[in-house]
Amino acid sequence: MAAPGKVFVLGATGYLGSAIAARLARAGLDVRGLARDARRARVVEALGARAILGRLEEPASVVAEMKNCDAVVQAATDDADPEATDQAALGIIRTAAHDGRVRRVLYTSSVWAHGDTRGAIADETSPLAPPERSRWRPAHERAALDLEEAEVATVVLRPSVVYGGRGGILGDWFEEAKTKGTVTYPGDGAQRWGLVHRDDLADAYALALEHARGGECYLLVDESRLTVRALADAVAAATGARAISRDRRELVEALGPYGAALLMDQQFTSARARRGLGWVPRHTSFVAEARALLREWELATPAVTG
Repeated sequence: MAAPGKVFVLGATGYLGSAIAARLARAGLDVRGLARDARRARVVEALGARAILGRLEEPASVVAEMKNCDAVVQAATDDADPEATDQAALGIIRTAAHDGRVRRVLYTSSVWAHGDTRGAIADETSPLAPPERSRWRPAHERAALDLEEAEVATVVLRPSVVYGGRGGILGDWFEEAKTKGTVTYPGDGAQRWGLVHRDDLADAYALALEHARGGECYLLVDESRLTVRALADAVAAATGARAISRDRRELVEALGPYGAALLMDQQFTSARARRGLGWVPRHTSFVAEARALLREWELATPAVTG
């Protein structure tokens, strides 16, 4: 399946969306990125995409541009209320699909939809048991796949914990290490997190846009299966900081459902993405690359959310 020519990226100024938009633009696609204001529009233009001024809360102007695109990437999120942001994005995509020419959607979910895998290595067929923080994700995945009724081929992508550059949980650890001299990790650190570098993630989206069939779902993970303590120790060693544990109970009391989600033990395989998309992550060990990732963090420009 050939990649569509005109692609609209929701979340193009964010941590994930900016990497995806830049990757698609480098592939020669006509990329449009949503931007709330002129400052964010300049960020989008710097990625090689065309900025579309608008807001998810005011869908009319967004739909007017989106319905003339061949494909949409939903990568918009908001830490304050990710469910509401995602719901608004799906509503806009649905309208553009019914009233326009959108026939392909890449929908961003998360491995958190699987919940704690309890020592097992999960794949796309494994049951979904999301924690409270992500309880809405399975329903939203189904809503995205239901766009098939409008002759839209939807592909669900479930990234793991994303790292690289300034953003993400591990980017926050570099920030803490540099400003406070500590790296605070959740619980005893024995839990494992699935990881993926955001450049590898962007490659997967480009491949999915070109090759994936509608109705498919792909886990995006580098399969390193490192413990959280090992990750924190690597950041500490690279920065000269000290890794310290945050008590589980205190973590949940302070951060609520998000804190509880950070304590999940998750292991995954990306075999389907490797076979079906020809996806081969170039970054396979955060621990081995920690010093290079610190330099990448130091040189990176923080993403502009919204």
